[in-house]
Amino acid sequence: MVILLACKFAVFYPGVMFLGEIVSIISGKGGVGKTTIALNVASSLTKMGYDSIVVEGNVTSPTASLYLGYMPARKTINNVLNGEFSMDEVILEHDSGVKLITCSLALPELAANYSKAFTMVKHQLKHKADMILIDAGAGLGEEARNAIQISDFVLVVTNPEMPAIIDALRSVRLARAMKKKVLGVVINKVNSSLPQVSRKEIEGIVEAPVLAEIREDRAVHESFSYNFPVTHFRPNSRAGNEIARLAAVLVGEEHKSVENSFVDKFNFLLHRLKIRSLP
Repeated sequence: MVILLACKFAVFYPGVMFLGEIVSIISGKGGVGKTTIALNVASSLTKMGYDSIVVEGNVTSPTASLYLGYMPARKTINNVLNGEFSMDEVILEHDSGVKLITCSLALPELAANYSKAFTMVKHQLKHKADMILIDAGAGLGEEARNAIQISDFVLVVTNPEMPAIIDALRSVRLARAMKKKVLGVVINKVNSSLPQVSRKEIEGIVEAPVLAEIREDRAVHESFSYNFPVTHFRPNSRAGNEIARLAAVLVGEEHKSVENSFVDKFNFLLHRLKIRSLP
């Protein structure tokens, strides 16, 4: 089993070995693409033969389940808190192979004891997967701190724009202040046609290595419109290929590129015309 937040193989971070550990995917700013990275890394890990679980850590605004077409999810971590199901019973298994534990969308559930929920995630899931990925809440508030607190490693997502980069720096410093190892930074939504901060400048500002640059890609949005991660639905796309490479970096494997924009767009056109099915 792989849970987005943990891995049992050598990774980019110097001298670190993952062994059923928890990795929190965080950002100081909302809208940078944490959920996209979490779900797609999990999808890539599944295709590579690893077992992972994504845990929804954005408890006040859970969106991971919506990306995968659960509206709403029938079983959530709230059911575990209420004593209705065990943690294993609320793991959703998507057609893409992604495993997800999400939160209730109901407003009355916002008052749930999510601090207890995070603790349960740590003690009940930690050694049940190759990697546990926590899609943390945006910002540096209680939700993000809870996710960081139970994690062994932290992966920071940002965009190549100064407000997001400064918030990424704050995220890196918070994680280190909480004695957590920062694997590095993922730059998401890179668009070379716009004035954006370079990779080298970002590394200097955030005080951590950049593990991947994910280009802005229409294929990501089109794949989620079909309720699938782009790495599963359109692996030949630029973003799909780049996130797959990131997943390979996290588990210390070599990534064989399959990027082919022409093939990707042609296959998607055939899918829309109902001539062939994806994936």
